[in-house]
Amino acid sequence: MEDNDSKIVKDELAGDAGSDTENMNGNPGTDPESPETAPEEQNAPAAEEPVEAEEVNTDGGKNKARVSKHVKGAYDYVETFCAALAVLLVVFLFIFRYTAVEGDSMLPTLHGGESSNHADRLIISDLFYTPKTGDIVVVMTNASDYPLIKRVIATEGQTVRINFNTWEVTVDGVTLDETYIKKIENAPMASGNMRSMYGIDANGVCEFTVSKGKVFVMGDNRNNSKDSRYQGVGEQDVDHILGRVILRLYPFSEFGKPAGT
Repeated sequence: MEDNDSKIVKDELAGDAGSDTENMNGNPGTDPESPETAPEEQNAPAAEEPVEAEEVNTDGGKNKARVSKHVKGAYDYVETFCAALAVLLVVFLFIFRYTAVEGDSMLPTLHGGESSNHADRLIISDLFYTPKTGDIVVVMTNASDYPLIKRVIATEGQTVRINFNTWEVTVDGVTLDETYIKKIENAPMASGNMRSMYGIDANGVCEFTVSKGKVFVMGDNRNNSKDSRYQGVGEQDVDHILGRVILRLYPFSEFGKPAGT
């Protein structure tokens, strides 16, 4: 019995020694606190932590991009506005012109500022313009320091016949339908200097042909208009026409083309 116990003890000691040997050799029974594993743990790289500074920089970049986008948008708006303004300036300087009516010579078609606080505002143009009967034109004349606005009665080569007693105007044999003029009943139309310029017969009729390169104009307010019937104005050079009336802008209630045009 004693020998057997000793043998068991020896076997256990031998087993313990074998286990220690395996642990020291790095087998699965290795002690995690053993000196050989510690250096590996010490040399292991530390886990990287998020860098808050990078997030701040990212937000800053986004803000800069946002500001840059707004600046670019504002610049685009300004550029578009300037381009549109330049186009309008070109249009109104070289194609269309804005003017206001002065005086009463075109009543009742157009109203001037001298007798009304609501003078008509007009758009005129001379682009590719060839005068024709019925047009309302703005013409620069030596008889006045400012342009006159009148209606074209006839152009070069056309024959005009005016009956001052009946207010009837005929151009090339066709009587004009002048429903837009201001006519005074039971009174003759003013003849101005037509008697000395062209002659007027016993019936109050004057007949003449418009000279080359000229137009004969009259105001719609026939008895209150200084126009081609008067020697100071006379027939007007086509080159003196600044433009024909295209549109009435104001008053808004009468927006559009004036009567007879």
